[in-house]
Amino acid sequence: MIVQSLYERYEQLLQDKNSGMSKPGYSSDKVSFVLEIDEDGEVRKIVDIRVQQGKKVVPLRMKVPEHPVRTSGIKPFFLSDKAEYVLGIRADKTNGIEVSPAKYASSADLHKRLLNASHEPEARAIVAFYEKWNPQAMILPDSALHAELLRIVGTTDNNLVFQLAGAERYIHESPEVLREWDSAIAQAEAGSEAILGNCLVTGLENQPIAKVHKVNIKGVLNAQSSGASIVSFNFASLESYGKKQSYNAPFSEAASVGYAKALNHLILSERNRLRRMGDMTVVFWAQRLPGEAEAEWDLQEGLFGAFFDGPFGASSAGSEQVRPESDHSAESAAEMEEPPAEPIEASVGEENRELTRQIEDLLGRVKNADTVTADMLPAKDASFYVLGLSGNNARLAVRFFWQSSFEELFQKLSLYASDMAMGRPGNHRADLPTLFNIMLQTVRQTGDLSKMRQNISGSMESEWFRAMLGGGLLPYSVFSAVVNRARIDGQMSPYGEQGRSAWIRASVIKAYLVRYARIHQQNEFKEALTPMLNEEAQSVAYRLGRLFAVLERAQTDAAGGPGRLNATIKDRYFGSASATPAAVFPILLRLAQHHMAKAEYGRFRDRDIAGILQGVDAFPNHLDLKQQGLFMLGYYHQTAYRAPAKTEETSAPTVESEASATIETEAAK
Repeated sequence: MIVQSLYERYEQLLQDKNSGMSKPGYSSDKVSFVLEIDEDGEVRKIVDIRVQQGKKVVPLRMKVPEHPVRTSGIKPFFLSDKAEYVLGIRADKTNGIEVSPAKYASSADLHKRLLNASHEPEARAIVAFYEKWNPQAMILPDSALHAELLRIVGTTDNNLVFQLAGAERYIHESPEVLREWDSAIAQAEAGSEAILGNCLVTGLENQPIAKVHKVNIKGVLNAQSSGASIVSFNFASLESYGKKQSYNAPFSEAASVGYAKALNHLILSERNRLRRMGDMTVVFWAQRLPGEAEAEWDLQEGLFGAFFDGPFGASSAGSEQVRPESDHSAESAAEMEEPPAEPIEASVGEENRELTRQIEDLLGRVKNADTVTADMLPAKDASFYVLGLSGNNARLAVRFFWQSSFEELFQKLSLYASDMAMGRPGNHRADLPTLFNIMLQTVRQTGDLSKMRQNISGSMESEWFRAMLGGGLLPYSVFSAVVNRARIDGQMSPYGEQGRSAWIRASVIKAYLVRYARIHQQNEFKEALTPMLNEEAQSVAYRLGRLFAVLERAQTDAAGGPGRLNATIKDRYFGSASATPAAVFPILLRLAQHHMAKAEYGRFRDRDIAGILQGVDAFPNHLDLKQQGLFMLGYYHQTAYRAPAKTEETSAPTVESEASATIETEAAK
């Protein structure tokens, strides 16, 4: 189903002149240099056309004659190729540069064979170039181009294209020259002794079957830069019934090229690829139904992309995932705070404001689990696909493939937003934690974002993402890592510098427990799994977390308010109180009597303690990990809580300190 849906997309994109999809016989490849020649084939100059992108200089992408898989041996490409083929030079550790005569000769032979009969000036110039260019002479130190050639061989992606001096177009853009290429392709297909068979992708009979898949998949994390294969049979253990190579899974030549081009198109696209998702490369696409408008297609894909990489994922930590590793040296974890909300125009195009409005509206409805009518969700029955790939040098592995209707996708995203809903004090915009920020809470908080990122488990990140889409149980590994990290460092207060970390941790704990209770039909702690404090929740672990928060507040009241103490009971007792309450709480309650006696409003804290303890018959000797999560959730809720105003005679003072602003429920139901 993966390949069929990719090939279907390829055929659809071929019909769209604005898609950038290259037709059969052509591909999109990186080009770094332009070789400008005159009509006599003399090199006028070599132009570096790479562009600055952040801290890197990167090649441009151009549509050029096909660059098929080059596995071994010598295989030249037409009109665009590496320097070792076009110029006959390559890097040398001893002298810096050396000639590659065999590859240059093969490139010269290809171009002379295809262009020798042409009378077009551009074609004649290339033939003349290959007759005159002498790699051995050009690499000599006294050569006028020696410095330029050294720079070229020192570049990783050193593909070149040709341009006739004075012309505005490149030679590979000349219709007259490309006719020779198209003719060569047609002759090769007509003269080949292809094996005919039924194509597994299209179902068509008597199709020429591809012996190998000629187009590599490029841009997948951890795969080799020249590309990797998603379908290959290079070992005898993979073959069956005496069939060799890709004849074991018969794809027609057209299908083997089409699906690979569609996948490369998705990987290169900013709209159809998620930022780095753990150790995976994740792409997504929507099925275009007959008669469906392009705007509806854009809406489906735009919503999914915006949910992960748009407003919900607009934090600096989220966007950093697309930057190179070397760019993080000066970053700190403090940069994870979200910037002001950004418009979605960047992802969908400013020219279509109606589409932008629709995506923003649907994102809000996902966040709030609001009702969505049929007219708000166009083509809701169309299939939606999400593909996760991992690279291993020359091979690709499918980590997961998710397919369902767009309507179900919307429901799954809404369910996730509802499960993650968590109140947060202060005037914070509605948000969901990015997946990257969730994963940061599973590792030690060092303040060095680059080192923290290196410690993130890619498998945990991909498991969480898979559960988001499937609606299944969120990974226990993430839940346990977050709870253990909170028990160690005690960062569960929604205030101060660590307030964002606490909010993310509380969201993760609640989401895991909500899904666990739903899937296993356990309602024993359902009352505690709310975005804000529920004083009626009877869970002992939840109440003990609330109790710890009140005892901590009693201590700060006795000291004259927040910020007066170097350390509170949380710094010393939080971890042990959440794991072994019976050993800790008797001590804390004795300390609290002393604190409340000193505090101006100690009687109100005493009343809070008594109310919480009404649901606790005895302190448990031990809390398991889920109960520890409930403890931390109770602590977070109670700390974030602001009591409603009452009469002066009967009320406790409201929790002022850093909670002067009312709680708002972010991503609430």
